[in-house]
Amino acid sequence: MIADAEGCPRFTASVIEGVRIGPSPAWMQRRLEASGVRAVNNIVDVTNYVMLELGQPMHAFDYDRVAGHGLTVRRARPGETLETLDGVSRTLDGEMLVVADEERAIALAGIIGGSRTEIGPGTATVLLEAAYWNPHAIGRTARRLGIRTEASARFERGTDPEGPPGAQARAAALMAEVSGGRVLRGLVDVYPRRVAPPLIRLRPERTVAVLGVAIRRTEMVRILRALGCAVDGTAPLKVRVPTFRPDLTREEDLIEEIIRIHGYDRVPLTLPRGTTTPGSVAPALRADRRVRETLTRCGLVEVLTLTLVAPSAAASGGENPVGLQNPLTQDHAALRTSLLPGLLDVLVTNASRRIGDVHVFELGRTFHSRGRLERPEERRAIGIAMMGRWRFGWNVREEQAVADLFHLKGILEALLAEAGAAPWNVVGHRAGDGSGEWWHPTRAAEVTVNDRVVARFGELHPDRAAAERLPHRVYLAEVDLETLFSARAQVPVAVYAGLPRHPEVERDLAVVVPEDVPAAEVERIVHEAAGPLVEAVELFDVYTGAPVPAGHRNLAYRLRLRAPDRTLTAAEAEEIMGRVRIALRTRAGAQLRE
Repeated sequence: MIADAEGCPRFTASVIEGVRIGPSPAWMQRRLEASGVRAVNNIVDVTNYVMLELGQPMHAFDYDRVAGHGLTVRRARPGETLETLDGVSRTLDGEMLVVADEERAIALAGIIGGSRTEIGPGTATVLLEAAYWNPHAIGRTARRLGIRTEASARFERGTDPEGPPGAQARAAALMAEVSGGRVLRGLVDVYPRRVAPPLIRLRPERTVAVLGVAIRRTEMVRILRALGCAVDGTAPLKVRVPTFRPDLTREEDLIEEIIRIHGYDRVPLTLPRGTTTPGSVAPALRADRRVRETLTRCGLVEVLTLTLVAPSAAASGGENPVGLQNPLTQDHAALRTSLLPGLLDVLVTNASRRIGDVHVFELGRTFHSRGRLERPEERRAIGIAMMGRWRFGWNVREEQAVADLFHLKGILEALLAEAGAAPWNVVGHRAGDGSGEWWHPTRAAEVTVNDRVVARFGELHPDRAAAERLPHRVYLAEVDLETLFSARAQVPVAVYAGLPRHPEVERDLAVVVPEDVPAAEVERIVHEAAGPLVEAVELFDVYTGAPVPAGHRNLAYRLRLRAPDRTLTAAEAEEIMGRVRIALRTRAGAQLRE
């Protein structure tokens, strides 16, 4: 009986009695194994053999184990369970089709049978089932339960609704041959509403336009009729597709069949025609390219880490992680909220292989929860991780060779300058945001642009570094590219400048400033006061101690001055230096050292 004609338009059944279970013939086993199907016994092997031969999956039940000796196709009851042939007990819902006897479900329709009625050594009578199932219903159930079988792969793509009777006859005859059984007369064939073959309209002129090949209408009709289609020769052609071709559903499918038979080699070679426009790169991709080039020039190597992380890693920054509903493993059960855990894993992996000098970056996306029912927010970010020697050479001192916090700060400044960011400030890292386990208590900072945090950087917390057994101090940074690009003052444009034609003039300047005045502020004042003729301002010495007053430090700068059209005179250089000294006294409270 069919209780759901939409899910099962056609169901057939037959009975073979007096069977003897044993191995199938050697020729059948060889053919099955050559097709990648494991031989089980003579009854099951016949169903698989006919499936490969005719494309019609079927299932054999032990007739004596079927309660009431009758089958019903229905929807599963919510919460109903079924132990399938793979030994797994599965909980079903009301959207899933099952084959049931009078008591319970005994097979998952079109996918896999149940262990309760499987063919075994004591089977004497076989109830053979072959049906046509709704492809969407089979595919939906297979995805929900995570099952994929030879039968479900065929049914979810569509089979021939006229195929079950022929498959029944072929399988019953083979079973009688290989098991010594006898096929009972009378095939049960329940077909409540006949599946009509689809009727497709085919325009000959459309076919020629798509293929670019002049094919006569009579040739199109001949090809389609040779493929089993019923064709009305009047224009446009009305094509009745045979039921064994479920892949033919629209006009383009018929056009493809026509050229397949006509011959792809008969399609002439022609150049593409039509209006074309030059391609362009999206602004976001251009910005990402500049970021990659800048960090590569700074000596970093790009890496790619996994977007899926463990929930503990995703929550390490103090955020609620975005979890997956059906994770494959618990180590990949959440979307990352930061790039730092993945980069730290890169350092740990390299350190475990005795590679202690690692300087890497990653440009990727982070995911931030916006509520249980909302899609997470995706943000582009840059992560940087550094440890070990930065420079190599027998004449490079150890303190100059190992990367430190100022190397990382210099890389961030180069990145901000290349991105065209508005004037930025470096402030101490604010505690209490949930990321305390990442940063050193006193060696971490934030970069702000227009009072918005665009980056965090600093040294990895010593406890975490010790727990990971890292051989050097680790320095990390994470830049929020979305905030950075939205706060930039201008889009940087590369302008070529030729080699200078006139020599530079160098002057040194030493100032004593309070320790709370950043060196970057002093440098900015120097640039503004010196004007356009200052080419570079380089800090080459920092000193604290006597005779410098307590709470102050001495900063020594080298200024490089150059005019594009002439050689600067000593008087011009001194006039520039005078403006710089006045600006430092009045705006930074500096004391000048002569």
